[in-house]
Amino acid sequence: MRLSPAEVGLSASGRRRTPGLRREEVAVLAGVGTSWYTWLEQGRDINVSESVLGAISGALRLNPAEEIYLYRLAGLKTPDVDQRADSGPADPERLAEIVNHWFPNPALVRDRSWNILAANSAVPEFLGFPGPGGNILVEFFTDPTCRKRYAHADALARSTVARFRADVADCFGRPEVERILDELNDRSPEFAELWGGHEVLEPATSRTKEISHDSAGVLSFDVHEWELAADHEVQLVLHMPTVQETRDKLDAFFAAAGPDDPDRPGEDGAGDDDDQLPSNAVAAA
Repeated sequence: MRLSPAEVGLSASGRRRTPGLRREEVAVLAGVGTSWYTWLEQGRDINVSESVLGAISGALRLNPAEEIYLYRLAGLKTPDVDQRADSGPADPERLAEIVNHWFPNPALVRDRSWNILAANSAVPEFLGFPGPGGNILVEFFTDPTCRKRYAHADALARSTVARFRADVADCFGRPEVERILDELNDRSPEFAELWGGHEVLEPATSRTKEISHDSAGVLSFDVHEWELAADHEVQLVLHMPTVQETRDKLDAFFAAAGPDDPDRPGEDGAGDDDDQLPSNAVAAA
């Protein structure tokens, strides 16, 4: 839909009911048969090679994120995916230990469906997401209280959906992914519209997020995401203060809770070996 015949060196002929290239035009540009390309669009059970996908990607002028998405949809893993080692699921207690180590900075672990597996107490307090068992997307798109915390929420919503689409490209059809999509499309017209736009955005190395908290005020974070080596289905999401002012506000807020607060780890922020982990930092089964 983004391309016109003139942009790719083709002459436009006849009246067009919709913008963009016709199937036969894409097939010509990619050097494949129109029927075969139609079957590909329809998701039929046909053999698809990397070279043909590369030709189609070139014909459609896909960016790198979109090309990776295309390969995943076709069931062909890209090189960076092939290099990932398969292993069992991450240990729940270890996940809780990881996120608690980053306190008072908000830290969580999520799965491919963006379900929260572990979170320290700064996550519900500042990000507005529940602990283990909650879903980041469902909360952001259906809870106005959570949504209003975020500056530039509309732009964040768009980029979030585009990143989620890229994240689940090779696991469409999984019951949990489909359940989340069904719930969001049913409960959030905004999500349904953004999802229907088919935008794709690969996660950046880091991004900035600004949050407004009722007590602490405006907080600014750099957001970093890493796949845990133990399980490529699991991502650690860490929020680091971008300025000293945010760091000071976090320290002051949790210091005011007092030393006996069960959600507050030791003075070094990591907790003593004999301390119990915060109850909302325990990963869900």
